[in-house]
Amino acid sequence: MVAVTLTAKFHQPTRSRRREWQDAMLVYRDTKQQLVDGWASGELDMSVTTASIDTDLYSAIQNQAIREAKAEYKRDGWTDYTAAQPFATNNQNWELETTENGSVIVGFPCISQWWYTPIHIHDEIREPVERILEGEAELSRLQVYRRGSDWFCSFTVEYDTEPEGETPIGVDIGERHILAAHALETDESMLVSGKEARYVRRKYRSLRNSLQKAGALRAHNRVGSKEHRRIRDLNHTLSRRLVDFADQFEKPVIRIETLEGIRDRTGWLGVHSWHFHQLQTFITYKAEQAGIRVESVDPAYTSQDCSSCGKRGSRDGDHFRCPSCGYERHADLNAAANIGKREGEPCTA
Repeated sequence: MVAVTLTAKFHQPTRSRRREWQDAMLVYRDTKQQLVDGWASGELDMSVTTASIDTDLYSAIQNQAIREAKAEYKRDGWTDYTAAQPFATNNQNWELETTENGSVIVGFPCISQWWYTPIHIHDEIREPVERILEGEAELSRLQVYRRGSDWFCSFTVEYDTEPEGETPIGVDIGERHILAAHALETDESMLVSGKEARYVRRKYRSLRNSLQKAGALRAHNRVGSKEHRRIRDLNHTLSRRLVDFADQFEKPVIRIETLEGIRDRTGWLGVHSWHFHQLQTFITYKAEQAGIRVESVDPAYTSQDCSSCGKRGSRDGDHFRCPSCGYERHADLNAAANIGKREGEPCTA
């Protein structure tokens, strides 16, 4: 089973469509903000339904907003949604059809009605779209969003085939280097220092401790919000750099370690103050928008095994050496190469 994320541009949507879609993005954002604010304050129960939400969005979109906000709140805590959010609906509440003249149209609910709008079918998405239309592939949720003055939709298609000519890119997330990426086919790599992240944690931890001792609880809470925004901005920058790195290769697929249990298996004392899942989410949805598949793989022994011969090696700080074959490399890039070699499960934002 192969999962391919498709991004398609809408073909000349009318002004009324664009206006309503923009409104929907803003309402979607406000809905998620209302939910996380209510959960954080205790005014809302986690079992909230659409009956508790007073918006003009179709119920399918409201339900999707609840699911997304709940997942993000459980993962990251309170979030300040400052930018308009792509609105989405699940796989059962949108359609992909062809017209009599052969155009491919996407239909989905919004605020006032269902909208059916043609999309551009470029060569990279032609085969999976044809599989959908022929009933050979399964749909996922649909996202609708704006990029500049253009409007796009993205969705993941699953079907049985063997991918050919892909460039696996392994990604290791850590402390000393927040991101280490390695492209297997070309042997090119990317390494991002974790100095800025460590500085942010130290700075705001010191501020919180000082304010707590002084009894300035309101200022203490504001500092926490500022730290959250700094980390969120940093995660946005890191994820964009990674996706841009991957996008230069032929048919890239990003493989990233499964983060479940990372807080237990890492020896990094600062792991509890770093939003690993948020970074992975940003990487995944930015990759989806760029048409790049993301897979999560089992991280077991990726730091200890040699990416050249597969034997167990030794790590000393940033340096990895294999006593069996003599291979030496930066330890995080060795781990990234091991991650890139493993097949995983489709990862969606």
